[in-house]
Amino acid sequence: MEIVALSGGIIALIFIGLNVLHMVMGSSKENRCLPLFPLETIFISYGIGLGFISLEMLIFYLFGVKFTVYGLLIPWVVLIAVNAIRYVAHRDKIVIETRTTESEERYKFLNIFLISGISLEAVYAFFRALIKPIESYDAVAIYAIKSKIFFIAKAIPETYFPILIHGFPHPDYPLNIPLSETFFYIAMGSLNDQLVKIIFPLFFLGILILLYYAIRRFASRTYALLFTFLLASIPHFNAYAANAYQELPLSFYYFSSALLLFSWIEDKKSLRPLVLSAIMVALAGWTKNEGLMYCAINTVLVLFFSMRTIRKDMTWKTLFAPIAYIVIVGLLLLPWIWIKHKFGIANDEINLANLNPVYLFNQIHKLVPIFYELQKQLFGPKKWILLWPVVIFAAALNYRKLFKGIRGYISVSIILAFLGYILFYMISYVDVVFFASKTWARFLLHFLPLLVLWLAYILKEDVKI
Repeated sequence: MEIVALSGGIIALIFIGLNVLHMVMGSSKENRCLPLFPLETIFISYGIGLGFISLEMLIFYLFGVKFTVYGLLIPWVVLIAVNAIRYVAHRDKIVIETRTTESEERYKFLNIFLISGISLEAVYAFFRALIKPIESYDAVAIYAIKSKIFFIAKAIPETYFPILIHGFPHPDYPLNIPLSETFFYIAMGSLNDQLVKIIFPLFFLGILILLYYAIRRFASRTYALLFTFLLASIPHFNAYAANAYQELPLSFYYFSSALLLFSWIEDKKSLRPLVLSAIMVALAGWTKNEGLMYCAINTVLVLFFSMRTIRKDMTWKTLFAPIAYIVIVGLLLLPWIWIKHKFGIANDEINLANLNPVYLFNQIHKLVPIFYELQKQLFGPKKWILLWPVVIFAAALNYRKLFKGIRGYISVSIILAFLGYILFYMISYVDVVFFASKTWARFLLHFLPLLVLWLAYILKEDVKI
């Protein structure tokens, strides 16, 4: 019965996310700028549903409302009714364009091998996640114990933010995943922290789906499968599908937001993908503090693109886009920011006041251990196989392509992510040698799917499949 209830909870989240997605993107007739494949729709809806349910639970705290399954789902009835009317009025289907080559048949057995490998990695990720409960140290101490408190209280207790939160490591960490775990506990009616771990392999599978279809839009099936298999087989990436850490949820939200942002940059006909991108990157900020950095990165890209476009073709959309992006991200993050400000919940690792040239100059000695630990990750095959040497070699051979077209925006995103994490280490209170050795591997996971997509773009003209 717990499995049935869990399945019902997942379906409910997908349905809620689907309605939010439909409200933003419209029907296929209204949204010809970015039609989504069915599997893309399902997993993006899953991510949206998870994030919006947890935000709703935070709103319930502000109004002193207890958590119940029906209480959490009933408020969505209005949105569902509005979407049902819109669907009837605009229902139609359009064909989604993909790239196919005449050589597809030649690679039939290679395709079967790649699909089998990806499927095996996915099944193994679910198996490893579900054979044991949440037991990784950070997953328990920082996140899972909070979700259990919320389940037992059937709410976020009144004493949680002023008192209880300071008894946990990293009190300012966002509550997206702890509250999502609480939702599934409530749906199952028990503290089954074995089944609740299904959250994480679903994000793993979602990232693979998004990567495949992102490449499929400009390349052949075999080419897309090849890079999807590459990502699925990276040991450090698939390990995090089973340990209940927040890295893959954050990676999913950021990757989906980046794909939507790049779609808007390429198309420019509608603000709908940009709005959805803002929602997804805001949910990244609601998942981990590092997600706030990706909110800033995406905003910089939107501002940069709008400034370039204004010089050539000034329209209300180019002027309004950056404002809309910032407002949407701000509105979704506002409840959590307000709560942190009200109760004086500060970060115990960094001080943003240190982001000034004088302080950074005095911390320049930290660059040595930062880059030392980074190169250990980049050239260590245990976690990443040979991905990073291949990336460096591909960048060196194709340096003229790095900042052309959409590749340029992806390159800038990755560079800004590296710079952001380096600044994070430099302004941190924690001993930099210890900190960098423990966290570089996690940080690299956050933009790993985007890096693999970048590699697919860079090698496209060189690999003839």
